[in-house]
Amino acid sequence: MDDFCNQWESLWQQVPQLPSKTGERRSKSRMHLSEVMTIAIAFHGSGYKTFKEFYTLHVLQSWRGAFPNLVSYTRFVELMPWCLIAIAFLEVRSLKQ
Repeated sequence: MDDFCNQWESLWQQVPQLPSKTGERRSKSRMHLSEVMTIAIAFHGSGYKTFKEFYTLHVLQSWRGAFPNLVSYTRFVELMPWCLIAIAFLEVRSLKQ
């Protein structure tokens, strides 16, 4: 996942992005894109019915060693759209192979 995300972020920086709004604040996340993607993908195979239950009961309690920079559930939900395009691209790429 790290290798894919490094390639993705390099490509993403080369492509012109939509202009930001005046006064828009862009804070950098403590979590890396690959960490957000890994947790989002892991949820789908977890057996939990809701992402909130998975994140608060499993990720925050059991995976802190693997993800030392975990953020709160609310912050993680804010980060999820950040990885949506990358996950879609990863899926398309895997279908082509």
